[in-house]
Amino acid sequence: MKKHLFYLTLILSILLTGCDKLEDGDSNVVKDVLPGGWAFSYELLSEEETGLEFEYEMVYFNQDGTVRITYPDGEMTGTYVAGSSIIKIEGNIDGETREMIWRILSLSDKYIKIEYKFDFGGQDVTAIVELEKVYFD
Repeated sequence: MKKHLFYLTLILSILLTGCDKLEDGDSNVVKDVLPGGWAFSYELLSEEETGLEFEYEMVYFNQDGTVRITYPDGEMTGTYVAGSSIIKIEGNIDGETREMIWRILSLSDKYIKIEYKFDFGGQDVTAIVELEKVYFD
């Protein structure tokens, strides 16, 4: 029994250590892929009709950690931080500070699929955001 417990502990510690190293390495991949211009599209998932509509057109991630999100009547500017599985954006839109945390569902050099959860009028809403790279920095 002690032998089995030892092997189980050893396997779990290897798996946990391996996951940490994988997570550290992945963050560089995300940071390397992001710089450039990305076309923005989305689908809202909600139990009730929200009437909410994003008008974002493009997302520009710059190598210096700044971001610009354009929409028909203007833009939001701010900063971003990329981790191994999230992109955190802090920006200003019409003088109002906003924070968005996007969870990366899939990632390639030209395509990113993201989950963005937020509260809208007391209702939990999930947006599945798709970014397609159209401009390389």
